[in-house]
Amino acid sequence: MIESIIEKELFLPYIIGIMIVGGLVKQYGVLNEVFVALRKTFKSNRLVVAATALAGGVLPIEGRVVMSAPLLDSIASDKAQSRSKFGIVDYLSTHHYYWWSPLEKTVVLPMAALGLSYTQMLGYTIVPLAITLAFAGVFIFKYVKETDVEIVDDKRVGEFSWNKLLKGWAPIVATMIFLVNYGDPDMPYLFSLWFGGLACYYSYICNDWKWGRYINWKFAGFAAIVLALASIFSQIKGPVMEYLKLTSAQGSAAIVALSVVGFLASFAMGSSGKYAGIVALLAKALGPQYLTWFLCVEYSGYIISPMHKCLLIGQQYFGTPIKTYYKVLVALIACLLGYGGLTLLAA
Repeated sequence: MIESIIEKELFLPYIIGIMIVGGLVKQYGVLNEVFVALRKTFKSNRLVVAATALAGGVLPIEGRVVMSAPLLDSIASDKAQSRSKFGIVDYLSTHHYYWWSPLEKTVVLPMAALGLSYTQMLGYTIVPLAITLAFAGVFIFKYVKETDVEIVDDKRVGEFSWNKLLKGWAPIVATMIFLVNYGDPDMPYLFSLWFGGLACYYSYICNDWKWGRYINWKFAGFAAIVLALASIFSQIKGPVMEYLKLTSAQGSAAIVALSVVGFLASFAMGSSGKYAGIVALLAKALGPQYLTWFLCVEYSGYIISPMHKCLLIGQQYFGTPIKTYYKVLVALIACLLGYGGLTLLAA
């Protein structure tokens, strides 16, 4: 038991490394060069807004649109109707990362708790990711007109530099390649070593080694508890599954009850880290066959939570009414829960 807990806790430096990298890149605008390229490449206003939000949302930071919203704000028209469209386009373009990014707690915690490789984790999230992307694409390019999105000149768009782009983005791309090819859950120290090196790289180019200010120690403690509990839950998984098989009716009722509680908790907290912890523990206790379902449930509660900072930031920058967000997001949730329900029936 102790050995199993220690093995899980070896993922903790990986999580801390992500915090440091995200903090440094945000603080020093290391990835900003991509925005220059986007403005100079695309002619469609809708595509510029979606691509800018897409790039700006790559960092695993609280209120992720805090990166993309100011950039979009600098190019948005002053017309209220046009600005409100920016809000929902920005939101949809920045909230697919929870399904696939190895920088996200929602990927890292379940992956670590269940002992999955990165590619195995993607096997559980690829369809919800496709649904989220397709929904965003259909909404942006069918229900938002080109004339609805007015862009003004942004004086900050200067000359493009490949050197700056590669310096900022090449390590992120290399990280994706590394995790796909070498992200073995049986060797958690590899994850930690890689992200430790990544933190050192960005500290070097930013000339900032004060890591403490970028670490959310409260979440680090929460993650440590989740990883420890995941090890303990692995000991009770067998009896739990046996009970569910012997009493299928009661077992189904229990899963429905847990799903409702999980949804309400995610809705009330509005925290991706906390919903990731809920998913990790439930899937560890009941089995990975329920992972996709619980991810869909908790994600759905999270994206419409009134505590979700991205909703508040979007309203602040673009004046997008909350009912506009809900009208669109409820449709997305219906699609995700519909698919999640199919995986639940097949479990």
